[in-house]
Amino acid sequence: MKRYKSHPAHAFTILELLAAIVVMSVISVTLMPVMSAASESYTVSRQVRSSTERAGFAIDRILRVIREAPIGTDNSGVGITSATSSSVEFSDGSGLQLTGTTLEMLVPGSSPVPLCFDVELFEIQYFADDGVTSSSLTPSTTHRFGIKLTTDNVTMSAVVFPRVWIGQE
Repeated sequence: MKRYKSHPAHAFTILELLAAIVVMSVISVTLMPVMSAASESYTVSRQVRSSTERAGFAIDRILRVIREAPIGTDNSGVGITSATSSSVEFSDGSGLQLTGTTLEMLVPGSSPVPLCFDVELFEIQYFADDGVTSSSLTPSTTHRFGIKLTTDNVTMSAVVFPRVWIGQE
């Protein structure tokens, strides 16, 4: 009579397979909210970064336009032809204006160029040489401009001095 040696089984039992499925299911259910939150966080941060970059670009261009403002017609002061709280136009045709929700840069001899879309607030303040007194009634005496821009819940503000005053006083 021959005796056969029994070999140990190398396959999973159904119980081990079910236990593995349950463990994997618990891990999956636990990780799903984490993955969903990470995806949502990435989307929000990407939108904020995009809005911040757009607002930063617009503020940079605004500051350049104002800094390079032309000298007035009598060779003193800033050459401003019109000034409101949401627009400024200089004697050379350059300037800035808010049209609806689009901030535009005025380019001499050309149509306005959009700087920023979906603008919620664009505000220009005009200050005299003491830095406190408003010069909105006499904009050519403006020594300092205060700028505030809000787009997609991102607010940026800056102060800029036009270069025309260098050497005038």
